[in-house]
Amino acid sequence: MTAGAPLAVEMVLPSLETGGMETMTAALAQALAARGHRVGVTCLQKEGELAEGLRRAGIPVALVPCPGTAPILRPHPGLCHHFAARAPDVVHAQNGVWAKAALAARAADVPAVIHTAHGFSLNEPWFGDALRWWAGLRTDMVVAVSASLREHLVRRARIPASRVVTIINGIDTARFAPSGRSGILREALGIGPDVPLLGCVARLDPVKNHALLLEAMALLVRQVPDARLVLVGDGPLREALQERAEALGLGGKVLFAGTLADTAPAYRDLDLFVLPSVSEGTSISVLEAMASGIPVVATAVGGTPQLLDGGTCGTLVPSGDPAAMAEAIRRLLTDPVGRTRMARAARERVLEEFGHAAMVRAYEKLYRQVAGKSASLIRREA
Repeated sequence: MTAGAPLAVEMVLPSLETGGMETMTAALAQALAARGHRVGVTCLQKEGELAEGLRRAGIPVALVPCPGTAPILRPHPGLCHHFAARAPDVVHAQNGVWAKAALAARAADVPAVIHTAHGFSLNEPWFGDALRWWAGLRTDMVVAVSASLREHLVRRARIPASRVVTIINGIDTARFAPSGRSGILREALGIGPDVPLLGCVARLDPVKNHALLLEAMALLVRQVPDARLVLVGDGPLREALQERAEALGLGGKVLFAGTLADTAPAYRDLDLFVLPSVSEGTSISVLEAMASGIPVVATAVGGTPQLLDGGTCGTLVPSGDPAAMAEAIRRLLTDPVGRTRMARAARERVLEEFGHAAMVRAYEKLYRQVAGKSASLIRREA
């Protein structure tokens, strides 16, 4: 492969429904295409709302249904045919499709296979690490989005350390930037400009543990009765969370905004961003809040302590402790000077270490490295 030549990269993931992994994949695909590479995106379950934006950017999106567990053990014919037709230099698999994508890519003679591990699901099977090991045998390089994920992949999934690298997720710091209140949430939900507004931007999924945030909110309103919480995102737990909010007496204080096409203005309407996850890789929403100049309160799980520099750029609380979360929120709401100082430090940290351009360059370098090795091997065997 000629150094600097355009690459053909096929991203593979379950769907393009709005979420951190999906947003990162879509942004990476568009950035690579803007740099002259031929990029496609393949969904194995369904498309989702991000697909149309990719198509408008000239990036083809394909749905190749690949259900069940059989494609984990033997290549799925339809996916093999799809990869053969697309002829990528690199197949880049995301969470939820690793084994299926790797097996089919190898069967289709794709030169290089890369996987990015974004985190672990709460309801994954007991053999999750064995499956990672199995998929790893068919993968050239594995990317972990945090140091803790890399350690897990090496120690628990037994993937050789030489084939696991860390690339921290990055975001568009120009799009997510401090400014005045946007009004997009407050006006739509009827919340005044002086009302303390907390927000969480995350899929309504068990791993995000919104139930903990509701418990914390129930404690918080005893001391800050005018506080409001808005949950941006959708998912399988929406109905259950709405019922739990009512049961906790939070009717009218917790607002469900659903999925937003553009979340950047939503952050700027918040006084605090709160993430109660029980597990994280590198949270895109935490980075977006930090870049937007919004103070963060988050559980100390996964890669989040690294993002918040151990608490310098945000407040970390134990996972599963609603009282600690409520108290951290209360302290920040009553300390505007502290909030401003924390927000400024967080924005500076994102600018220095978590910009989108650095992430794109790191992936581009990795693609060239892996695809180049494959090309050299093919020439030697010819």
